[in-house]
Amino acid sequence: MRAMNDVPPLPTQSFSITPMSAADIGDVVALADRVVGPGYWDVATVTETLARSTDGARVCSHVARDDADGTLLGFRFALPPGRWSEGRGSGLRPDRWPFAQEQAAYFQSAWVAPAARGRGVGPAMAARALADLRALGAAGVVTHSWKESPNDSSRRYLQRLGFSAVAEHVDYWAEVDYVCSRDGNPCRCTAIEMVLAFDGAAGRPGGRAGVTR
Repeated sequence: MRAMNDVPPLPTQSFSITPMSAADIGDVVALADRVVGPGYWDVATVTETLARSTDGARVCSHVARDDADGTLLGFRFALPPGRWSEGRGSGLRPDRWPFAQEQAAYFQSAWVAPAARGRGVGPAMAARALADLRALGAAGVVTHSWKESPNDSSRRYLQRLGFSAVAEHVDYWAEVDYVCSRDGNPCRCTAIEMVLAFDGAAGRPGGRAGVTR
């Protein structure tokens, strides 16, 4: 059965964005091992996350592939409301979100191959995922950015998409058994929890967004 959002690939600067499928899992794991660190995404975890990112016939996670040779350039996991309860690490502050937790979608992870950075791959995958999440009725999206990313690129990228910081979580990924590309094992990086409220979505009384820890 075709995914509901399995439209013809979107050509953007010589690459295409398509819904993630089982056929992509091996390439996603291989890219993650190179750019995140060995063990963070394995076949079982990718398979389970892909299943949770699927709501009915709509797949909210995407991959980007080069139009010339099909090389995987990047991937984006996105989870609809009701299909997640926490991120990969430890730390969540729903009391600081401007929408109810049951209305929240989640940006799980997104990575782009080093050679493909600067081509618009990340924003293109995000745009497709955000459109899917809105179509499923999400009031907004929660995510965790990587504070120690080179040149603060993770937070700045999310801010350009409209996300605002609401909290910081030290040692957020420390309990994930993988080899961090920066710290080794355990990972001692800090996560910045960020939220994006969709225009016109019903907010939660008392909900707020602001930079705090």
